Amino acid sequence: MLVSLPFFRGAGLCLALVLSLEWLGVGAARAQAPAPDLHCLMLPLAPEQRARQSELVVEAQVLDAQSFWDAPHTRLFTRHRLRVFSLLKGQAADTAGLVLITEGGRLGLDQQVLTNTLRLTPGQQGILFLQRAPWAGLGVAGRAFTTYGSEQGFIAFNAEEQTAAEPFRAYPALDAAFFAEMTRYTGQKRLVLQARPVAAPRSVPARRTTAATIASFSPLSLPAGAGAVLSIVGDGFGNSRGTGFVEFRNADDGGATRVKARDADYVSWSNTLIQVKVPSAANGGSPVSNGHPAGSGTIRVTTADQSSVESTRTLTVIYALSNVESTDGTLLQRPNHVVLNARGGISFRFGPNFVANAAVSAAWQRALATWRCQTGMNWDVDAPATTNSVAEDGQNVVAFDAGAELPTSVLGRTSSYYRGCYAPNGEVVFWVKEIDMQFDDGANFQFGPAPPIGSLRQIDFESVAVHELGHAHQLNHLNLPGAIMHYAVSFGQLSRSLNPASDVAGGRQVLRVRSFRPLGCGGPALLPAPLTGFAAQYAAGTGVTLTWATRDECFLSGFVVERSTSGDTTAWERLGTVANRAPGGPYQFVDASVPSGLLYYRLRLQRPDGTLDNAPVILLSTDGANASVSVFPNPVTGDQLRVQYPAAADGVVTFRVFDRVGRRVRTSVLSLSAGLNVVPLTITGLAPGLYVLLWQDAQGKTGTSKFVRY
Repeated sequence: MLVSLPFFRGAGLCLALVLSLEWLGVGAARAQAPAPDLHCLMLPLAPEQRARQSELVVEAQVLDAQSFWDAPHTRLFTRHRLRVFSLLKGQAADTAGLVLITEGGRLGLDQQVLTNTLRLTPGQQGILFLQRAPWAGLGVAGRAFTTYGSEQGFIAFNAEEQTAAEPFRAYPALDAAFFAEMTRYTGQKRLVLQARPVAAPRSVPARRTTAATIASFSPLSLPAGAGAVLSIVGDGFGNSRGTGFVEFRNADDGGATRVKARDADYVSWSNTLIQVKVPSAANGGSPVSNGHPAGSGTIRVTTADQSSVESTRTLTVIYALSNVESTDGTLLQRPNHVVLNARGGISFRFGPNFVANAAVSAAWQRALATWRCQTGMNWDVDAPATTNSVAEDGQNVVAFDAGAELPTSVLGRTSSYYRGCYAPNGEVVFWVKEIDMQFDDGANFQFGPAPPIGSLRQIDFESVAVHELGHAHQLNHLNLPGAIMHYAVSFGQLSRSLNPASDVAGGRQVLRVRSFRPLGCGGPALLPAPLTGFAAQYAAGTGVTLTWATRDECFLSGFVVERSTSGDTTAWERLGTVANRAPGGPYQFVDASVPSGLLYYRLRLQRPDGTLDNAPVILLSTDGANASVSVFPNPVTGDQLRVQYPAAADGVVTFRVFDRVGRRVRTSVLSLSAGLNVVPLTITGLAPGLYVLLWQDAQGKTGTSKFVRY
């Protein structure tokens, strides 16, 4: 019998495979109803292979998670301790704190998230297939383990329902037959060391006489991870939430499992109405679903007395935005992109083994243009990288793996590197510091432009690249056929076009709400593509001359020039429009009739659908002194130096004072408002002499001023 089985965890492009239950080693009688596809750039590992390649197979619980840097400080890893309940293969010297290492992690304001890579949460229980950790520079040589096949090396238990699931299989009961199946794979009798804790089953108190009902919910379609609120109307929910919760279908597995809304997602809860935000990094309805996005499907309400009711109608999640979680788990934030090159955008670099294949380079660049010309994402391809390896090294590398860098049976993955900072309002802002992509050089890819051949089990590489770039765009999976970010795709399937109502809408939301706006810290906001530069200069007798440049123009109908003189950036006056032209810029616009004082200028790109995207605001003045950073008094005789600072937007500015031999002697970080600021800096204790004040704003602009202390 041939069926497709559900995959329950991970991110990345999904591959639909048709596999036999006998080859997978799962009896037909024990298999749950199959989902239509397998997915996520992962090929299945037969249980016998996992057991054969593993030095140790254990039934255990994850006790903790502690992230750390490797020796070169380029990759984050996470160290877990395991409490071992039983041994299914091998012997463990430490069964109370067995050390397990996983790739990626969260440490302070730094995070690294790798798709198709195991992430564990303290408290999870399951079967782990372990081999020695292969990474050098971690200080755990020979003592720590990792899972064989990464995600496929973990069978997660649902302690409440007494079931289990792994990427390509589901197990309906944690019973004697389940463990007998495990021992058949390992060839070793199970040795129980201590009893595994079992959660008390859910029950409905006898006093309850009426069941909860769901009459309706609205809206019927909305995004996940964007703060959108779902209103559920019904009866019998209880006057307060208590231990109740709302569950959505898990987008990462096509709805085979459920995910819970987080505590912070609940807006209100009454007996007849629940209002809850639809999450993109939800709590797990089962242990295999932690951190996954809500997807399309039915919703389920469980009341405080643990009785449940499921909707008859289905919710459609049109797009899901990536969310980054703080280390302590108290904050979820939508990350934004910042400028990482000299053209107002982000540049990728092909590794040597990628450059060597002209067809793959062309396919990947077509995928890049697909997003750029439909959302305005400002990214391009720069000079080749010198390495095929991926790490947090300041380069956005795209390459094939070299050797066994990818986990067994993983055909590719995208690594997102995040950094957090504190905006003037105290909010933590997470931004994308770097993006790497790596693909398996042994995969059966069709690089195009010809379509893949399903009978040859070919995987369309351009479809893979478009999907993975969606993750780089900071979009999560959907359970929505017809969307690029749908969790699954088949051998021979051609999926190179974005869904306007889903992929494009989600990508545009990321850019217009986050990445095209200065958020107060982290770095300069992206210029909307195809813009590569924007500047303004005042000259007496001429006025203000605005200049800008573009490259590879697409998704563009023209430009709008606006000015504000109100002292803020809320009241804009349209000065004129400029038509776009082939082959593009440079462009120029002169504002000859300028008022005196500080002026704000804004360039807006008009899209074919009539919407407008804004470039970052430029601040200047008809009085050049007013628009420049200056210090006074100079020389300074007291203990306070005053700095005039014109800010184009609200944000953090860092002031550093250096002495004449280059030693930093003072640092001040101040939150300034848009407009002309005059701020005091304390220089108490500085010896008489020459000093240099260096300033740097949240958009990356820097400058220096000299002053003398008497």
